[in-house]
Amino acid sequence: MTQRTRHVRVTTDGGSIHDMLLVLWLAFDPNEDHEGFDMGHEWFQQVADSTPADLRAEIEQLGGVECGAWCAVRGIVARAPGEHDVDSVLTWLETVDPAEIRRGLFGYMCESPAQAHLAEKAATGDQEAFEELFGEKPEVRPYYEWLVEVDQSQLRTRLVDTLRRFRDEVYSVLEKEFSGPTTHAASAVAALAKGADPERVIERVTNGLDYRIPAEVNEIVLIPSVVVRPWAVIDRFEDLLTVVFPVEEEYLNADPDAPPPWVVRIYKALGDEKRLRIMNRLAAGPATLDELSDLLDLTKSTVHHHVGLLRGAGLARVVIDPATGNKTYSLRPTVLPGAHEGLEKYLGIIPTEPHEAS
Repeated sequence: MTQRTRHVRVTTDGGSIHDMLLVLWLAFDPNEDHEGFDMGHEWFQQVADSTPADLRAEIEQLGGVECGAWCAVRGIVARAPGEHDVDSVLTWLETVDPAEIRRGLFGYMCESPAQAHLAEKAATGDQEAFEELFGEKPEVRPYYEWLVEVDQSQLRTRLVDTLRRFRDEVYSVLEKEFSGPTTHAASAVAALAKGADPERVIERVTNGLDYRIPAEVNEIVLIPSVVVRPWAVIDRFEDLLTVVFPVEEEYLNADPDAPPPWVVRIYKALGDEKRLRIMNRLAAGPATLDELSDLLDLTKSTVHHHVGLLRGAGLARVVIDPATGNKTYSLRPTVLPGAHEGLEKYLGIIPTEPHEAS
């Protein structure tokens, strides 16, 4: 018997709406640790502090627990027709069926395709479906109860008005700074993705995230971001997978006298005994977080922090099982020669050929 190869459509999207929604999620999530981002904690805090109090309250109300609903909005607008600049998307969003928006917000909570029908029923007020979906999730339940109660046309209006206000009063300056790099990065990746294996493309743009595409996914959208650097964010919305990846340094207007950030990340990651021990273990073969924790006699959260720094530097690869969410880590040794070369280039060192024996 032969099995027909499943076709997954891969597109790229450098529209400015995506980084704005990522800012709304990251800057206003009170539990988010921003230290690992290139932008830094102070940058995100400045965005939040510069937002008028009434607008910030609305962002947090609509965003729900940890402002995660703004991630759901990303899935909704990813399907918007035409250009994905902020103005075009908001104009389109005003015409979307309000019930579809509410279904999209509920659908983001689904942990498996089997729960999709529950989310659709719960969004209409079906109490039995609601209990099955949120009965054991007291931390998010109040937000979704509120979503059921609020008038869905009013919900759409509040979403659009909040996005428009945030853009006009806070984000407009950042949009001008970010839109050029994301547009250029999207064009470059479009050429890379054409005809290539989707899973290898994901690994390439995310700097080592080995992700197994779920069988339910029919379309992948690659979205470059300045905001998430150096990380990647993968989210599934029904049959659509969005892969947010960091814009490469060459597309940013960095200080010409500063060392390349990717070189700094690599040498910072190497400058710790625990991380070198992790790399030594991974050089012998893939390992789970539990195995690395046992090896170093450290808590899983501490090891996760160290592995995260290795991932951000491109020194480690992570394989994610979409069915279980389990992660396995492995080494990416080919990055090290490039780091050495990048450092020599920054220092102005001209490599010399080895002396021949006389």
